[in-house]
Formats: sequence, C-alpha cells, structure tokens
Amino acid sequence: MDGERNQDTESLGRLVDYYLQSGIRGLTILGESSEIEKLSTKEKEENIEIVMERCRNKTPVIVGASEESVQLAKEASLAAEDNGAAAVMVAPPKNPKLRDDKVFDFYSSIGDSIRIPIVLQDYPETGRPYLSPMLIAKIAKEVPMVKYLKLEDPPTPMKLSKVVEATQGKLKIFGALGGKGYFWELERGAVGVMTASPTPEYLVGLWEKYMDKDRQAAREVFFHNLPLIHAYSEMGLSVRKEVLVARKVIKTAHLKPPAAELDEKAREEVRDLLRWTEESIQDVAGIKPLRF
Repeated sequence: MDGERNQDTESLGRLVDYYLQSGIRGLTILGESSEIEKLSTKEKEENIEIVMERCRNKTPVIVGASEESVQLAKEASLAAEDNGAAAVMVAPPKNPKLRDDKVFDFYSSIGDSIRIPIVLQDYPETGRPYLSPMLIAKIAKEVPMVKYLKLEDPPTPMKLSKVVEATQGKLKIFGALGGKGYFWELERGAVGVMTASPTPEYLVGLWEKYMDKDRQAAREVFFHNLPLIHAYSEMGLSVRKEVLVARKVIKTAHLKPPAAELDEKAREEVRDLLRWTEESIQDVAGIKPLRF
C-alpha cells in the first residue's frame, strides 16, 4: 500500500522481481495474505495484469479464485484462465457447517467450467469447513481438474500422510502455514511449499538442499528459520510487510484499514529477529539473505 493506502503498483512490481530472484518455481497471487477482501475490483485487475506481465515466460502464476458462491468462484476462475493463469487456487466457502456433498458439488461445478488445474486450499482456521482426507480423495478422484492441494489444516504433517494414503499418492500436495512444518511435510511426501513468506530464499534453499539429499542442511535451515516463521504467524501480515520494507522491496508496511499495525518497539523486535535469522542461516547453511 502507498501512503494513501492504495495499491502501490511500483512496489508490487518490485515484489514480483524479488520473488523471481529468490529462485521460486511458481507464484501465487490474490490469496489469503494479499489483503484480498480489501482490494477493489480495479486493484485486483491491476494485480493480475502486473504479475502476469512480470512473470511471463519466467514462472507459472496461480491465481486465487476463492469466493462465497459457485457462480462467483466460476467467474473468478474463468477470468484467471483468460488472463493466462497456470492454475487457480480455490478454498471452500466460509461456512464451517457446510456438508461434504455441498463441498464436493462446489468443486465439481468449478472443475466443469475451466480447462486449467485447481489447487484445493484446505484452510479451516479461516472459518471454512473441515475437509477430511476421504473427502479430499473423493474430490481429487472425481474432479479431474483438482490436481493439487494446499494443506493448511494443522498439524499438517500428520494430515498430509493421511491424504497421501487416501489418494494413493496421486494428488500433489504443497505445505503452507508459513512453512511451520515444511521439512516434515517434505519427509511425508509434499512436493513443495506454497505460502506467503517475505524471506523466500530460505524456503527455496531448504527445498534445494532436500532435493540434493542433504537432509542435515535442510534440517538446519528449517530449524533456524522457525522463530521468524513463528513471528509471521503470530503477528500476521504487518510483520511480513515490515521485513519487505527492511529489505527495501516495498516502500511502506501500511495495511488497508481497518488493521492492526506494529508499533515502533515491535518493528525493532522484528528487525532484530530478522538479522539473527539471516546471520544464523548464513552460518549453518551458507544461504545469503536476499536483499534489494
């Protein structure tokens, strides 16, 4: 956001470049951590246009298309497809009492409408229904466009194993929740992580070391990164933006009102933790902090 709390398109462009520089294999936009519910239609369109252009021929873009009705979710998914999205990410509506058959029908209807893959977002902590491993397996089996799962139902490592078993390993699963369980998720069959981290080089570095079969180095990155991940989780988007300001990626850490922002002491604490994490991970794993 700029000083007037409008979408800062210049900073958004720099943010995309920052993530591309980190070595990511894909980028997700308009998800839970993007202040999506506070963005105007025009801002959402600007967001998609800027990100798609920056990522063209560089990395696939997944567009969040979660809505509270089938019609709106289908419209958002079709718009994302028309704009060149590689996939859409869709969570079920925010109704914790929604029955399994209604959840299934929701995804089936969207899947019948589009030609790009769906990332099923399992995130009950945001007021959405609980998705059992068996329901996830049924959706993955009977809705062909549902090819991925973003798992955000803690404890994620244990549920991941149950979903792998229920789907016979045919559904590609991404960890999330800031990377809280990332190393253990990889151990149980995750194909990566899809989360809003302002320090992406540590998630990329962990994955690369794990893929290189350097399990010990991957563990070191994971454990030394956990205090920072905890801060992202406990203090929310304001901390993530403060880190991006500290790294000179975006201009300001302002959020769209109403929102709780950090006081000066909290900003000092976040920057102190960031410095400790950067120094610690560089010492144990040789990963240098990504700065602009």
